[in-house]
Amino acid sequence: MVDRKANPTNHYIIGNNAADADSIISAITLAYIESKHGNEATPVVPIPKEAFTNERPEINLLMDLAGISNAQDKLLFIDDLMDILANGESKSISLVDHNTLNKSLQTYQKVLTVVEIVDHHKDRHQYEETCSGKQRNIAFEHGRALVSSTTTLVAERLREYESPPYSASIGILLLGVILLDSVNLDDSIGKVTNRDRESVNDLIMNTGWNKAKSSSYLTKERNGYVTVDTDELFRMLQMAKYDPVFWSQMSVYRSLSYDFKYFQAAEKFGISSILMSGVDFMTKEGFWNSTYLFMKTMEISFLGIMFAYYDEQEVFHRQLAFIYTIGDQLVERSDLVDDMLASEVYRDADLQLEEVMIPLVSIEYPNLQARLFDQHNVAPSRKQIGPLLEKLLNG
Repeated sequence: MVDRKANPTNHYIIGNNAADADSIISAITLAYIESKHGNEATPVVPIPKEAFTNERPEINLLMDLAGISNAQDKLLFIDDLMDILANGESKSISLVDHNTLNKSLQTYQKVLTVVEIVDHHKDRHQYEETCSGKQRNIAFEHGRALVSSTTTLVAERLREYESPPYSASIGILLLGVILLDSVNLDDSIGKVTNRDRESVNDLIMNTGWNKAKSSSYLTKERNGYVTVDTDELFRMLQMAKYDPVFWSQMSVYRSLSYDFKYFQAAEKFGISSILMSGVDFMTKEGFWNSTYLFMKTMEISFLGIMFAYYDEQEVFHRQLAFIYTIGDQLVERSDLVDDMLASEVYRDADLQLEEVMIPLVSIEYPNLQARLFDQHNVAPSRKQIGPLLEKLLNG
């Protein structure tokens, strides 16, 4: 990997501010492909260096498997980019895994030109005057993503521009994230598409695995051919991502901000994604105080929390919580959840919500209310639930 911290270009590639594996690895791998083909590009990690180092265990593991050591010392982070943009010089930027500039970069729109989008979320139809045609690759139609991961779109770009064998480092980065985002190509979760499967197959068949830096995820077939044990690779990454010790030790505030995305309807709201049981999280010490401060900081009066976790039998579960303020000149939301459950939009989404009755009453913050539901249809993710709530809040 080129040390772009020491040699930044005039073109940058950045993922969304949740900075999950898809956002970060898509930016790194797309920058690699574009730089090899004459468009020098610098990937940017959209969170501070400390958060990347200490709060992204599955990404750091994947980097290690790809043979990329001390990645945190070679990459540009959001603070670095903001320092560069403060000079006032015009730069171009590609957005991956989102299609609207992150809030922290909107201040610099006069010097930033969005020239490319590679994404699988609902198109917000911004920057169309500078980014159109093939440069606007948004795989989202009719209310659903057409791929489980932006890295699938990058893998398609790799297949288009590169001749096999692909670099083992790039192959493992792309393959690892596609497996994570599609839950190991599991149809029952409802994320995987044929395009994901085609990209996984292409990466397995056409990557030079014999030159891989790590053998922990490799296997030899009877003919001596080296290939990938995708089940083992997925298991390693998934264990790091859903590590219960990691999530239990993280504070409520950091957990809420770890993977948070804004949505804009008649009013602004947000959805956090947290990889542990909703009951365990919402009964953590300091839940009410930290949640109140988080919502105040984010300037929202309605917060959704999507929980995803594995139980002791390794069965995957989803839960969905709604936190909202009532009274005192704040937006009235006491009936919003019931309105949603009775709406045609909710019935069409088929979330199959069942309320979990746990004592969630705050004496210190009586205007803050919370309701938690088991989501028995685990297929719909934030990509579907966010637009659903937008429709509801728009009436």
